[in-house]
Amino acid sequence: MKSQFSKIAKIRKQKRDTIEKELMKSQNKERMLSHKITTLYEDIAAVQMPKEGLVTMLLMVNEQKNILSREKKRCEQELYTVQRATKKLQIEYQKAHVEYEKIKYLEEQELQALMDKIKREEQLYLDEISTMLFAGQLTKKGHE
Repeated sequence: MKSQFSKIAKIRKQKRDTIEKELMKSQNKERMLSHKITTLYEDIAAVQMPKEGLVTMLLMVNEQKNILSREKKRCEQELYTVQRATKKLQIEYQKAHVEYEKIKYLEEQELQALMDKIKREEQLYLDEISTMLFAGQLTKKGHE
């Protein structure tokens, strides 16, 4: 059965589901960036400065460390941006979920009212049939 709220509920559910998918993507990106940052910290810590050797070797190792540090900083900034987007999506999801639940409740109430009406009509119909059958039996007894 469909009510006047069915189409609205479907649209609100689609909107909620779309936001939920975006939220999941954002959360996954957050986890990926956190893992990448952890890996970069480990890589930076693993870089050993040579104790002897050419100056160019020392410069190369130092540059490698600088590149890793810049990448780590870039990932941290991106993580911060993604975390803000995730929080925004969580708020949007909560609002969309509440709106969907409101419409779903109204839809259920309308369908319940419709079912109650159908049951009352069916009961009236059955009562009418019972009355007619009872009246028919009385008529038969009166003729006997």
